[in-house]
Amino acid sequence: MILIIITIFVLISASIHIRADYLKQRVKTYIFKPLTTGLIILICLLQTTEVSILYKYLILSGLIFSLMGDIFLMLPSDRFTSGLFSFLIAHIAYMAAFISDQGFQPNFLYLIPVIVYGVILLRILLPYTASNTIPVIIYSIILIFIAFSA
Repeated sequence: MILIIITIFVLISASIHIRADYLKQRVKTYIFKPLTTGLIILICLLQTTEVSILYKYLILSGLIFSLMGDIFLMLPSDRFTSGLFSFLIAHIAYMAAFISDQGFQPNFLYLIPVIVYGVILLRILLPYTASNTIPVIIYSIILIFIAFSA
């Protein structure tokens, strides 16, 4: 029952964050964006579903690094690279979790649309990355691999 209540709070918090972000209400965004991720972390901690300890801690680590990435990107000073690095570590943790229990059994047919999507995304983003081109490319490659491993 507690997980259902926390899930409802996640939905409420996320909705408030999205609305605040849209309306440029910075204080509410600063409160509800990390609160939403924090509540998701709480769900992970309270989860009793049978998964391996390794899987649970990798997902938990990914969520914590995602929270750090959210905070870095919200700060008024330029913390883009720190935020990107935090999300990179988070995605590596998620990818490791996905393959931790069942191993990695690639079906390369699934890789083709993921690569196509990644190339299109990079073609759109790269003109705007300036000095962050290399980190954005590395991050995009990790996103391609996490999508493929999922």
